[in-house]
Amino acid sequence: MLTRPGMRASDVDREAAVALLKDHHAEGRLTLDEFDERIGAAYAAVTLGELARLISDLPPPVRLEYDVALLRGQPVPATPPPAPSPARPADPAPWPAEAFQPPARSRPRRDPVNGRAVLHGLWTALFAVTGVNTAIWFLVLITHGPVYFWPIWVFGPAGAVLGAAELCVRRHGEVER
Repeated sequence: MLTRPGMRASDVDREAAVALLKDHHAEGRLTLDEFDERIGAAYAAVTLGELARLISDLPPPVRLEYDVALLRGQPVPATPPPAPSPARPADPAPWPAEAFQPPARSRPRRDPVNGRAVLHGLWTALFAVTGVNTAIWFLVLITHGPVYFWPIWVFGPAGAVLGAAELCVRRHGEVER
């Protein structure tokens, strides 16, 4: 891939240079300070020459031309060049493999909750909330005289929805899983 150093860099060129810098930082060739400095310079680069200077002291990757051609949308070979193999062998595990297994469940699984039990809990909660609101209404009635019975708006809509759900459960029974 032949380019002139004075040619203006595109966003794709900048992103390719940043990707290369990230790879070299991950491999330990660049310190964090060098990496930050070069990333800032890569995003500020105007020409390809400026980008080339940022990576000139780093070894070129095997797939550089293929990756840049792919990013630019240019024709690429049918098969990419092979990716480099890892340079160092994997470290042996200091603990046995069993140490990395998730712990066994300490409590048994519960059976799924059925619809009737859920509805019973919802009705109980609705009656409790309505009871508290009715008690508040009653205290206001005693202290301030006749007051509109507003707790009906707490119970009414929710009771209608729960009533419809109750009818569905009674008519159709439990849902098979």
